[in-house]
Amino acid sequence: MDAMMYWDFWWLMLGGTALLLAVINLIRAVRNKHGGWQMLLFLSLSCGALAMLFAYLGVYDDVKEGDWSSLMDVVPVAARFSGGAMCVGILLNLAALCVHRGAGTARKEAGGDVPDTGIKEE
Repeated sequence: MDAMMYWDFWWLMLGGTALLLAVINLIRAVRNKHGGWQMLLFLSLSCGALAMLFAYLGVYDDVKEGDWSSLMDVVPVAARFSGGAMCVGILLNLAALCVHRGAGTARKEAGGDVPDTGIKEE
């Protein structure tokens, strides 16, 4: 397996993982399962960033080898695809963040997340 295939494998795996984690986080938010949502958000964004890094490393390998025909074929399509995937990932994570934050605000207003101080009100 040459270096380009290696970068492409990780780019696709991490990008798919980032989108899958964002969807899982959004589904958990809609189902009112709010435990661990920050970790899912962090992992989704991290996998997305690493996917972009591996995509650029694949392009770097083509530049280093002087494979200009491959660059002319791959880069325009990859730029559109990665830009679209990044927008979808950001929107999914933003939607999950809004749902989780809205649920936290509603719980605080209802008195659910208020710490017990041990002081009784009269």
